[in-house]
Amino acid sequence: MTEQTPDTYPNGRGGRRVNDNPQPDTWHAAPAQPLRLDVPADLPERWADELDDLWGLWVSRLARNRERYAYYDGKNRLKDFGISTPPELLGVETVVGWPNKAVMAMATRSRFDGFTAATDGLQASLDALARRSSLHVKYRQTVEAECVYGCSFATVGTTPQGSRIDMWDAEHAAARWDEALGRLAYGMTLEFSHGKVGGVTLYDEAANVYLWDEDGTWQWEARPHRMGRPLMDAFAYRPTQRKPFGQSRITRAVMSITDSAVRCALGGDISFQFAVSPQKVLLGADSDALAGKTKWEAYIGNILGVSYNGRDGVMPQFMQMSQASMQQYVDFMRSLAARFSGETNVPISQLGVVHDNPSSAEAIYAASEPLIIECQDLNDNSRETIRTLACMALAADANVPLAGLPEDMRDFTPNFVPPAMPSVVSMADAAVKIAGVVPGFAGTAAFWKMVGLQEDSRREVEQQVTEANAQAMLAQIFGGAQLTGGANG
Repeated sequence: MTEQTPDTYPNGRGGRRVNDNPQPDTWHAAPAQPLRLDVPADLPERWADELDDLWGLWVSRLARNRERYAYYDGKNRLKDFGISTPPELLGVETVVGWPNKAVMAMATRSRFDGFTAATDGLQASLDALARRSSLHVKYRQTVEAECVYGCSFATVGTTPQGSRIDMWDAEHAAARWDEALGRLAYGMTLEFSHGKVGGVTLYDEAANVYLWDEDGTWQWEARPHRMGRPLMDAFAYRPTQRKPFGQSRITRAVMSITDSAVRCALGGDISFQFAVSPQKVLLGADSDALAGKTKWEAYIGNILGVSYNGRDGVMPQFMQMSQASMQQYVDFMRSLAARFSGETNVPISQLGVVHDNPSSAEAIYAASEPLIIECQDLNDNSRETIRTLACMALAADANVPLAGLPEDMRDFTPNFVPPAMPSVVSMADAAVKIAGVVPGFAGTAAFWKMVGLQEDSRREVEQQVTEANAQAMLAQIFGGAQLTGGANG
């Protein structure tokens, strides 16, 4: 164990590793793992017990997490009843992307929009943290993982430029909840190398413990810290007391409905092939009439010469059986879409079900309102998590415990784009109306956000307005001085 004073923060892993490496691809599928982690024999018992607990927790959830991601990725297996699908067609790939829609309909409405701080210095520190951590990009990724698995995790590390926030999905991290404290008790993140776990980081309230596989032997190193809690937190979708780490958007009901939709889609595809080539019957013809022709050649032939069989006295008759109907598949798929919409609050129109009459703007908003409310709850939970992570990052940069972070350093708010996703025209109209009744609102950062300007455009406009005001003030000052001097002369 490397000796280190307790008033320092983790700054990498000694001379072997640094924490400034690029964020790993946590969406890469994790390979199968053994049931126990072979921790070093000299690892302190407390950390060994925590790692053993977390490893068992991660392994027990891994199969279910992979199954949910398979549904999200459209790779769930067909669960056939063995009744109507011919065995030769069971291998036909049929994909229903509704689970992906359930996740993305929520994730696209939850967008991190930076911080708002009370002072310029704090604002600059938070903006730098967001840039170092690529929070705008990483949050979009982690909210997808949060909706797929029910939770995702974030850790606070340090780089030569300052603290950084990294994101991890549930296939690459695990944590245990402390009900008494209402926060994480301890957690771990995993790094994979050559198809197996090559590195593990334990986040304890007193230290970060790094373990890595070096030529088949696990090495470890501990970095104490004074934060007073693990440098890790969780984003949870719909957390409850029984499930503090949330619940997946891809619920059992979603998976069951998707299975039914896949069977319906495959059955409809097969039925369509029979519908476009209905069964035909030829009566009273010579048995050699179709000799040398396949069934398909006989079906598509433009001219078909058929001879009389010369026995029954009946002229050959050509008939076509009734064409199979696709309506039952359409109706059943519509019914499944309605059930899926009720389960996920995704408007049925977004599931490919087209109505004869176009919906009005009010009807479209009313259909999306339950989803918007859910997204507001998601943003509220995410706001608290990001705030906690940012406070830990500021405390690490200031080299103070989280409890010792000054109140003026806590005076900030993480912002999110409104989940209703109003149009630029309606937002600009609202901004102008607010500016008409609130003096001084026009020209503020909030005003420029509402009219739809991006961050770089807002900064450019504010800079140009400031320069224009300064030039006008200078012109007024010097112009007044000249007039005064001329009068006295």
